[in-house]
Amino acid sequence: MRTWKLLLGVWAAVAPLSAQVEPEVPLQRPEEEAVTNRQSDMLFDALLPVSQTAAGSSVWIWSGGRQVAMGTVVGDGRRVLTKWSEVAFSRGPLSVVGKDRQEATAQVVGVYEDDDLALLEIVEEDVSWLPAEWSDGPSPELGRFLVAATPEGMPLRSGVVSVAERAERASDQVLFGVYLEKSDDGKAVVIGKIEEDGGAEHAGLKIGDQLLTVDGAELHEPYDLKEMLAGHSPGDSVEVEYLRGTQKAKAEVILGDRTRFEEGIPQGRLRVMRAMGGQISVRGENFPVVIQSDMQLKREQCGGPIVDLNGKVVGISISRTDRTRTYLIPASRVKELLETEPASPELVTPLAQEGGGEEGRPRVEVVPVPQGAANSLRSHLEEMSEFIRRLEEEMEPFRR
Repeated sequence: MRTWKLLLGVWAAVAPLSAQVEPEVPLQRPEEEAVTNRQSDMLFDALLPVSQTAAGSSVWIWSGGRQVAMGTVVGDGRRVLTKWSEVAFSRGPLSVVGKDRQEATAQVVGVYEDDDLALLEIVEEDVSWLPAEWSDGPSPELGRFLVAATPEGMPLRSGVVSVAERAERASDQVLFGVYLEKSDDGKAVVIGKIEEDGGAEHAGLKIGDQLLTVDGAELHEPYDLKEMLAGHSPGDSVEVEYLRGTQKAKAEVILGDRTRFEEGIPQGRLRVMRAMGGQISVRGENFPVVIQSDMQLKREQCGGPIVDLNGKVVGISISRTDRTRTYLIPASRVKELLETEPASPELVTPLAQEGGGEEGRPRVEVVPVPQGAANSLRSHLEEMSEFIRRLEEEMEPFRR
């Protein structure tokens, strides 16, 4: 059993990095595929030294004969942080496999519920690994390259920071109350829609107004507003300069929170749509603070250390949220948590997804399909999946 688990872990680690882009290029010609594979090999070789720096701090978490998560070694080397909502539903004892194929049994000794992190302690007294060496610098900026490390020292997945560190809970995020778009000539950012009873409406802004500056910073693209509002909290105010017709004016906008915006959305249905691109985490959202990446981790690959190109651990992967989003908990937040006392696991109820069963998995309902309709149904599902992907990518910068 032990050898079988290790072989599977190694296979997952050395899977070609080109697999991350296969869904995007399904119709490659043989010569194009050869070029892609060569580039993938070059990237793998370049990332190998980076991944090896955190190999001793990365572990696989197994239970019931299957991998349930990854883990990050902390403290004195005998404690491991991993994803709580995955290990909470595991069957049987937890087995931890680390560098040099060292294996041990672990038990949950604490839970950081808000961040969905479980603190494990190694049972065997003669087993330990190297605690993660956390980055002391600022969180990685937009576009920075990141690598998911493995105990074997091989890069598991790679990606870039697609959204810098931010509050992820709806109650912590601010709502400006507008949908922005580019003007017809593409030279200006204008208001395409205003949320009813939102801060922008109360400030007197109207559809068609051209936004010039926010707190003195110029807007050039619709997504600039998101960066400008980072660090603000609901209730804060910002000064907006705008152009209406030929007249410039200023207004003070009181920022709301995103809770209002998300009220009424059927979360179960939204989750099903997000899962069309692959299996997502039991708990994929509503964390105090996250870094967003396009790294395509699998659900059972969350919980491990993420390193930058300097080999420093900049965070822990915490969820595969949907097809295009993976969330990381920043190193600064992890260090802050480790200085506090976690909750007792007996006092924490694992969060199961809406409509989930024993392990937080969606219940499956069999629906009769007329004979001969399978191909048509499959085609419609593929079209819907592509539509949802494009819709989410296009709407994200404007929903502020």
